[in-house]
Amino acid sequence: MYPYLLPEIFGHTIPLYDFMIGVGILAMLFFVAQRSEKIDQRTRKQSNRLLALLCVSSLCALLSSFIIDGIFHSIKQGEPTFGTISFLGGLIGGLACLLAMLKFIYKEPNKDIKQTMNTIIIGVVLAHAFGRIGCFLAGCCYGIPTDSFLGVVFPFGHAHEAFPDTKIFPTQLFEALFLFGLFAFMSNAKKIRGFEVEFYLISYGFWRIMIELIRGDDRGSFIGFITTEYNVFPTPSQYISLLMVLGGIFLWFRTRRKIHADQTQNISQ
Repeated sequence: MYPYLLPEIFGHTIPLYDFMIGVGILAMLFFVAQRSEKIDQRTRKQSNRLLALLCVSSLCALLSSFIIDGIFHSIKQGEPTFGTISFLGGLIGGLACLLAMLKFIYKEPNKDIKQTMNTIIIGVVLAHAFGRIGCFLAGCCYGIPTDSFLGVVFPFGHAHEAFPDTKIFPTQLFEALFLFGLFAFMSNAKKIRGFEVEFYLISYGFWRIMIELIRGDDRGSFIGFITTEYNVFPTPSQYISLLMVLGGIFLWFRTRRKIHADQTQNISQ
């Protein structure tokens, strides 16, 4: 809820939102490097090339986040409205860019793109968790007003501007806790080994659909049916999250069939 890391120094400040995004990206890169070498059995050189692609895809994620979020806000406002970013918009562009580079640029003997994505998606969860703490400190991505003990009053940021001196749900912290728990589970649970991407799409998709119900910031608009005091539902993020869940279920069964087919082939040989 304090937007800057330090008091102003020589006329400059460090936004804690940007700082936490940076911490999240570094944590993601460190995790991916460690898991790539220890579990995926890559060499240090191969891991470094993969990290370079991740850095490039992060820039693509920032651009797509800006564009996609702006499109949904422009639909709601009826005129071009750009200037904010959203995680799901960045996820779409970042993963699309990464998949393209893994297929056409990344060179590795016996390259397994699915295994690579299983490792990277866990790192994305970790980066997202730190990013949500940044959202809380900046006062963005906030919840709706509440009288419950869970409510907090934001003294700064967009949340304060929208609901001054009003207790609102700290949805940023709810999501950060969920994401840290999801990261801990996905990085250690052997039962989902090989299904990390599918598990993420389904679990985060369901979570995001639910948390959107108590978000109080402007969610944009896309074919809304239910209008409340704070938002129009389904929100664009709920539509995207539903596609994530359906895509995750489809990929889960597809991966299971592939594993079963490979096992059958190995037995026959």
